[in-house]
Amino acid sequence: MKSNSMAKHFLTLQEQRTHYLPAIHALSKEELWRRTLEDKWSIGEHFYHLYLIFKMLHKATKYSFFLLPIAKMRRNKPFATEIHNIFEEYQANKGKGMRAPGILVPPKKIRFALSSHDIEQLLLNETLALQQFVKDIEEDIAGHIIFPDPIANYPNLIQAIQLLAIHERHHFEIVGKMIGKK
Repeated sequence: MKSNSMAKHFLTLQEQRTHYLPAIHALSKEELWRRTLEDKWSIGEHFYHLYLIFKMLHKATKYSFFLLPIAKMRRNKPFATEIHNIFEEYQANKGKGMRAPGILVPPKKIRFALSSHDIEQLLLNETLALQQFVKDIEEDIAGHIIFPDPIANYPNLIQAIQLLAIHERHHFEIVGKMIGKK
């Protein structure tokens, strides 16, 4: 990978998954998709939501390639390679968790359709596809590909990948608590 920062953030994703994913493998489909409260997601829905986010960022990155000429012109200007945890900040400021936009909410028809291994494979495949897609983007160009996300304060590509890791860890911690309650 040409960007050391993106490589670091993808490594964080891999390390987190190695730590958290084995816990869901022992779950039956019923346990994976059971909602403890009607308005709260099941473990499976949390994981499918993560897959949808990777899929969305992959598409957004493809569409952002029209910005490459601008990014190349700006390549000598400073850019950020890190982002703070916007989810914790939102929680602290609003006193509640961030709601997912409709496009990132798992559809009802997906419930009970997939096993934990199926969901893990979807997430892995989409991660690898995104990683493959961005591997040849140089760091000083990736730092100037900006996404129109005001909630995340318009992150660049590097920050967006770190934000995926932060967001994924957030959901892993929620799922860990759900599994621990059994």
